Amino acid sequence: MTDFDDETAGSDAAGSIASAALAVLREQGPLSLEEWATHLEEYGTATELADVLEYLSEPMLGYLPNGKYVALDTVLEGLVFAHRLSELEIASDILDASPDLEPILAFGDGEDGAIRVALAEEAALERGAAPFRSRRVVVLPAGTLGECADGDLIGLAVEDGRLAFRLVEIEDEPDLAPALGELFEEDGVEALDSVCWQLLLEDPSLFTVPVAPLGEIFEAAGYEHERELLARRGFDFDAYDLQIRTALVASTYDLTHDEAVAAVAFVDLADRGYTDAVIADFDIVDWARRHVSAAPDFFVSLADPGAAVAVFDLGFRNQDPVTDAILEALASELAERGPRSVRAAAHWLAGKAVDRLGRVLEAEAHYEKALLAESGWGPALFELAQFASDRGDATRALSLLGRIDGGSEENLYAVLQDFVPADHPELGRNDKCWCGSGRKYKVCHLGKADESVKADGRWLYKKACLFAFASEFVDVVTGLDDLENANLSEDELIAATIFDGSALDVALFEGGIFADFLARRSELLPEAEVVTAAQWLGVRRSVYEVIETSDTGVVLLDRVSEETVTLVHPVEGKSGDLISARLLTAPTGALAVGVVVMSSESQAARVLEVLASEELDAEELVRESRGGADHSTDDR
Repeated sequence: MTDFDDETAGSDAAGSIASAALAVLREQGPLSLEEWATHLEEYGTATELADVLEYLSEPMLGYLPNGKYVALDTVLEGLVFAHRLSELEIASDILDASPDLEPILAFGDGEDGAIRVALAEEAALERGAAPFRSRRVVVLPAGTLGECADGDLIGLAVEDGRLAFRLVEIEDEPDLAPALGELFEEDGVEALDSVCWQLLLEDPSLFTVPVAPLGEIFEAAGYEHERELLARRGFDFDAYDLQIRTALVASTYDLTHDEAVAAVAFVDLADRGYTDAVIADFDIVDWARRHVSAAPDFFVSLADPGAAVAVFDLGFRNQDPVTDAILEALASELAERGPRSVRAAAHWLAGKAVDRLGRVLEAEAHYEKALLAESGWGPALFELAQFASDRGDATRALSLLGRIDGGSEENLYAVLQDFVPADHPELGRNDKCWCGSGRKYKVCHLGKADESVKADGRWLYKKACLFAFASEFVDVVTGLDDLENANLSEDELIAATIFDGSALDVALFEGGIFADFLARRSELLPEAEVVTAAQWLGVRRSVYEVIETSDTGVVLLDRVSEETVTLVHPVEGKSGDLISARLLTAPTGALAVGVVVMSSESQAARVLEVLASEELDAEELVRESRGGADHSTDDR
């Protein structure tokens, strides 16, 4: 490990580097990445530092069109930017940020009662306002614009590192056309805020007094803006946006240009269909048929599994009945009318859609058709492996995973190892079975899993856990998992898995994923598991004291009901420990899941307080189960 690695191993060291880097930039900037790194030699080599500085997250850090970095507070302190008000802004005390206020949004982290910057959707919802044009807005204290009228000019100034409201009158109308002409290539486009920062570095007198709003200045100079970008009038922003998105998709999913183009086009088509469906009721199937029939070969590059996965992630990650219906219609038409090479991908996409629409057997049929079109198509093999596992057929599930490159690295593969049929080579086919049933081995357990394994609930619970890894639930699961692991060391993070701790269990039950699992997988699950799963739906977590551990089981005392329960399977923790867990009953006994060992009586009390709430907060439950955010650990 280098000296630099040692220095940056902890968050405190990383923070000191960030502080030192910004101090250098304030004193020496603007600086290129290489120039900047050379001023920080005490922290490591220029090459190492350049890698870190490139990803430095700091609100006062600005990136200029010429590729250099600048400390924004050294450029913007004391300046004022004008903005012309609309009726919507006056009524809500919210200002559209783009384009007039874009350069100073880094200063909008105001505390309660102060001016702050927020996402437009969140701010509009908070104030009950109509949608705004900008992605980000400036939220003023309520009543600030009460005396203003439509078309009035106001200003926001940067004072002592904060935004300050001003009533202004224009004192100057600068002509920025010559300076802008030097910054832009003929068909160039730049970030609007970066352009403004560069102009200020070249002419520090700009915006020292109130001038016309930036949007009006740019328009007079022959420039227009869109999506926080600036270009000469007539620039094709839509084509540029498509080019950028396509390049990003190609890079993210390791696709060829043609594959990325097809993926983006498919998602854009589905988005247009969604908009049409929301605005007016129409025949989605007929709409899909018309669009696919018009160019059946256009999506041929979706034949690559990576391209199909990109389509699903980009356009259909979030579960929505209209979106899923559009995906089903488009994919089904593509499977029927598109080229043969794309049929596997089309059937897989259609299967994903109908599965989320609650038609799991149709989904299974689509995946089987995908394999008829291309026997080794990985995503369809994986879905069918999960379905085989849900049915309780570990042997077939493992066989399907074995046909996928890297299939043995999947979570499903590791889970299935506990549930495959156990071989007993010491027994002949006609010998009495090892289980004590008195029947011959060949008719009892030969090629079959131990029925007690199926009956104790462990496999059922793992099936639900694996279901929770579906893309529509990923934000819930990873959000809680990140919260639970927030304070773990690097070694602890490496050792931990998603199955450890409370996060996945809370996501399943308090997050509602288990209810979806039962609703969508009941046609596949063995009948006994459906009964068991239905009984689990209303079971809450609790805090238990470990009374006794032995080879025959674990005895727990419920701190709420004061009842004792004996578990057959071992749990984390020793006699005397307090654990937070959920106890699920199965035909062969009780099963403890989502187990977390409590560090103290006070922590246990806080967890019990959260559990007693009528409106149980999943994030708060995970936070307290892993020790709380602001509580110190005390000894029992």
